[in-house]
Amino acid sequence: MIILGVDTSEDYARIALWNNGSLAGESTTEQRFHHAEGLVPLIEQVLVETGIEKKQLELVSVNRGPGSFTGLRIGLATAKGICQSLQIPLVGIDGTFVCRTQLDDSASVCVLIPNRRNLLYARWFTGMRPDSEVRVMEIEELLAHLNEKRKNLLVAGSAAGSIRGQLESIPWIRVAPDKVNQPSATQVALLGEKYYSQDEIYTLDPQYVELSVAQITLGSRGEQ
Repeated sequence: MIILGVDTSEDYARIALWNNGSLAGESTTEQRFHHAEGLVPLIEQVLVETGIEKKQLELVSVNRGPGSFTGLRIGLATAKGICQSLQIPLVGIDGTFVCRTQLDDSASVCVLIPNRRNLLYARWFTGMRPDSEVRVMEIEELLAHLNEKRKNLLVAGSAAGSIRGQLESIPWIRVAPDKVNQPSATQVALLGEKYYSQDEIYTLDPQYVELSVAQITLGSRGEQ
């Protein structure tokens, strides 16, 4: 199966072509927040480089979030447009699971994805099993929680790298290497092949995680 993997969940748009069990090609936009202008040319570029024609695509797999509100919408709209024009199926992959599957499956893991300002998306896993829904947390709240739990934990995701120093000051916390902390369109494509069961073109929406009432109240007070 020839699969297009699309990840627009963070600063850069990433795409990959997965061809019958192996990576055919991948690329990333050169400019940050250039999803709207850069995603379609990026896909066309990789198709040319790999010698794969667009009509040969059999499945599109897209990171459905959490992540950038605008980026997710652009990625999903582009993926749906391709699927509709080619009459092929679409599958959405949870972004926290994309990160989790790049790591040792025996570890207890917290995946951190950037939200905005001092906020993060956080999700805990035991092995490959999620222990929680995705939560929106302030950095200070997360650090206090990790200190209180006193539990050996591997922290991963691109937001983990940005606060690596603060995390590694906690004795029972390890931070995953940067090379496995970044979004991966290749992993999105691979997981699409593994978990695709039915076409989601008419049902798939980006995964948005709402702030808690307390966070909304504190935020509005801070803006006054």
